[in-house]
Amino acid sequence: MPGNPITVHDAGGSLKTFRRSTAPLAERAAIVFIHGFGGDWAATWKSFPKYLVDERSLSDWDVHSLGYDSHLRVDVIKLWSADPDLQELADKLVTDATAGELRDYGSLALVAHSMGGLVVQRALLDSQELLDRVSHVFLFGTPSGGLIKASLVRLLKPQLRDMARDGAFIRRLRGEWNRRFTTRPFLFSVVAGLRDEFVPYESSLGPFPEADYRDSRFVVPGNHLEIVKPDSARAENVQLVINRLVGGAAAIGPWNAARVAVESRNFQHAVTLLEPHAKGLDQEGLVQLALGLEGVGRREDAIAVLTRHGGSGTDAMGVLAGRLKRRWLLSRCATDATTARQLYADALARALAASDHAQAYYHAINVAFFQLFADRQRHNAQATARQVLEYCSRAAACELKSDRKWRLATEGEALLHLGDADGALARYEAAIAPEQEAQPREIESMYRQAIYLSREVGDTSLRRALTHLFRNEDPQ
Repeated sequence: MPGNPITVHDAGGSLKTFRRSTAPLAERAAIVFIHGFGGDWAATWKSFPKYLVDERSLSDWDVHSLGYDSHLRVDVIKLWSADPDLQELADKLVTDATAGELRDYGSLALVAHSMGGLVVQRALLDSQELLDRVSHVFLFGTPSGGLIKASLVRLLKPQLRDMARDGAFIRRLRGEWNRRFTTRPFLFSVVAGLRDEFVPYESSLGPFPEADYRDSRFVVPGNHLEIVKPDSARAENVQLVINRLVGGAAAIGPWNAARVAVESRNFQHAVTLLEPHAKGLDQEGLVQLALGLEGVGRREDAIAVLTRHGGSGTDAMGVLAGRLKRRWLLSRCATDATTARQLYADALARALAASDHAQAYYHAINVAFFQLFADRQRHNAQATARQVLEYCSRAAACELKSDRKWRLATEGEALLHLGDADGALARYEAAIAPEQEAQPREIESMYRQAIYLSREVGDTSLRRALTHLFRNEDPQ
């Protein structure tokens, strides 16, 4: 019954079963989760399979997850076999589906994350037997167009060649897919993350243009990992899968088209969709509208709509600046950096005028970031970092407990700017101490920012110490 705990059955192989009915196999359908690099059959998806098992409309579907060895440590990578390439992974998927425990199912729905989506695409091209039995394909955060910068994929070691945008694997995959699947015998859903800093739009949704994939492209909240870790049965990613499986509308909110438009930089379309509804938008919707307005040159209108409808003006400006910052890190579009830096500077001035030092240190540390990485002005960045420490000191006197971890992490980042590695490590250690109750995604955000800055400083020993502190592992 819905709501009951799930018993996971392990047959001793790579298939983990969350639900298996007693009907004849040929009359049954199965949902199969396929994780990506660094994940596993349980941790990648968390409660996603459970929510599908609990859904009454999916009671006729069995639910499984394919697992394989995959370690985040850069010196040990085993995926289904010793250091295989993606072709070998696809061959293994075909074997599991056509000769393993999945072989007798009449219908399969494949739900893949990240690199797993590349494996699924290759397998569908290689096996007509598998293709004939697949009814649905979901690709969450899959780099279907490859990854542009080597820095984004170097940890994958054996898969570096195959994941590269201009590599032979991606070129062949895209060419064969476009020739073979001008029409598709399965219902296709390609899903990007609103805050995915690993796989940009150009690689996730870009290879599947709207003209050829109408009603198949979706953007859901979350970063690269969060988009497959729903926190409730009502989460957009869960509802998307359920509704696509049962033939209903993709109930992930009325503004999906606007999200896709923003991610694809079709800003005028996003503005047309969202601007008439500005008063009723939540903060996420307001940020999407602001991004659209900014994209069509209406910067003042973008700030005004956030200030008017988004509660705290400086907080909303910071959200918009953060989106532009993440986009700049992926695309290196100079206008994104210029606008984000100016937004942070404007928000800093407003925060200081209101004596809001918590907001001030947040905006100031981001100003320092752009002074160093975009302007290449280390001296100015260090001067701002000293101001950040002053704002943090003033904010500490009256801060909420929930803000303390961020203030400590901000102090750590400021000290990195100033070359005080020991002081920075001490602040970061305090920020992630158990009493701060920092969530994994918050810790990962702190770590990512610290590593990024340490690379600019060029201190290998510092990077090693940060990785050991945040992940309890030693980088190569």
